[in-house]
Amino acid sequence: MRIKQRSKYLSSQYLWLSLLVALVPLLSFATLYDSYFAQLVMRITDGQLKVQLAATRNEFRSHLQDRRYELEALIDQFDNAATFTHTGYHTLSPELKSLLRLQLDNKAIYGVAFFDANDNLLWSFPDQALTQARYQNMRMGPTSTFENVDLIGPGKHSWDTPSALLMRKAMIASPLSPSAPTPSIALILRFNILASISRSLQLGGVYKALLSTPDGRYYDTVGQPASPSGNFSQHELVPGWTLRLVQNSELVEPPSAQMRYWLIGLVAGTVISLMLLHWYLSRRLKRQVDVLVRSVEQVANGDLETPVQQLSNIEIGRLTQAVERMRGQLKQVISSAVDRERQASLGQLAAGLAHDIRNPLTTIRTTIQTLARREHNPMHKDMLEMVEEEIERVNDVITNLLDFARPRPPQAELIQVSELYEGLIALVNASARRQQVRLKVTCSKHLLIFADKGHMRQILMNLILNALQSMPAAGGEIQLIAIRNDDKIKLTVADNGPGIPSALQSRITEPFFTTRETGTGLGLAICQVLAASNHITLHIYSRADQGTRVELHCPGPEERKPDHE
Repeated sequence: MRIKQRSKYLSSQYLWLSLLVALVPLLSFATLYDSYFAQLVMRITDGQLKVQLAATRNEFRSHLQDRRYELEALIDQFDNAATFTHTGYHTLSPELKSLLRLQLDNKAIYGVAFFDANDNLLWSFPDQALTQARYQNMRMGPTSTFENVDLIGPGKHSWDTPSALLMRKAMIASPLSPSAPTPSIALILRFNILASISRSLQLGGVYKALLSTPDGRYYDTVGQPASPSGNFSQHELVPGWTLRLVQNSELVEPPSAQMRYWLIGLVAGTVISLMLLHWYLSRRLKRQVDVLVRSVEQVANGDLETPVQQLSNIEIGRLTQAVERMRGQLKQVISSAVDRERQASLGQLAAGLAHDIRNPLTTIRTTIQTLARREHNPMHKDMLEMVEEEIERVNDVITNLLDFARPRPPQAELIQVSELYEGLIALVNASARRQQVRLKVTCSKHLLIFADKGHMRQILMNLILNALQSMPAAGGEIQLIAIRNDDKIKLTVADNGPGIPSALQSRITEPFFTTRETGTGLGLAICQVLAASNHITLHIYSRADQGTRVELHCPGPEERKPDHE
């Protein structure tokens, strides 16, 4: 039963699919390897080989032709008989010396050699480019003809001196004695440059290219002597020079039994690796899913305060982020529903209180006022005035309760912030002086907000009175600030009082929550309700012993609705 249940896991299904996708091609390749590998290699390389072989032949011939053209150009310049003496270099003009130095700029040329009519070496440029010993060694090598020039060498290989090839051509004979021998000029060619032309034929190691000289010696693509072995094909490059391609038997022959064992080991290793990968991924995925399930069950059980644990995995992480957003939105919806229900209940309670308490209070206040006018005893008259003040205080509590539960709809208009602040300062200035609290206003006279003026006055008055009540005995300061913040107007009421403890900050806007013995706990709650009705966002920032700052982000004049314009 457990095995059947495990087979339904996505990880198990992915395991079998991975095994199928990985092993079927591998086993098919192992089965067909013996039959088709050699044909596959030949089919891939045969077409490329023909193209590369033709390109190599053309490049080899072009290389020799380019050197022949350069040699003929030199012959046309050196027509002075004094040049073909042992001291011929010293008879050259500066222009001819520059021409020789220019030849050395070609990386395929070691230098230039000059010979007499009997093919004896006279001198070379540079001076040691061709010595008598090296020349004799090259003359012992093969000699061939290419387009009316002689190719001499390469000489016997030496590890001390790199192999070279002479391309020599005789000077044009005099018309007076056309059959007489003439001096000659030769280019000293780098043999390794010539041998490296066939390097492109070594396709993926299938072939090894060897250059064969007219005397039957073989050289590899770096100009070193080599011995051919195995199957080969021979192709002529120029008369006397051939290219021999030796096949790599290790790539052409069918795989051995050892190769089959390697394939079997590869299959087994693939299976084991996939099984280990499945075990690791399934355990990791199960741990992450278990964390997600526990978080969802907490939300389902009503725990909306505990955040959902975020995971680093991208797929599961996105799911946990979505669940966390759902938790936050659900908490907000439930909190909003509770607030609306609470406000509706308070509305009903406030309406009942206003009817059942205010009528008797009016009668009592009228009676007290009548008694106070008739009373001549100063002590009794003071007591009656105190009773009237307490009646007025009860009436204020009922008024605040009605303002919170059933605020009147806002009548938005353009309000000049500086005038609003001046009116509030005039009302609280006397209380502030008694407490020795300094009031500071920072506001431009041209700032306008679009809100209900009565609501704004009530909100700011509550905030200023809260700040005054939290101030120490003397030395406090309250700042009223107004600045433009993008398309909003930010009003700030800041004090340097004791601040609000962090443990209480989440509850300060709850109705009836207060830390003062004489407070009603409705001041900030009313501010929150009135601000929301005027499309104003209210933010409270406070730290213990560092004061409190309340910010109101109000709509500016450009946000007026059309029906208010």
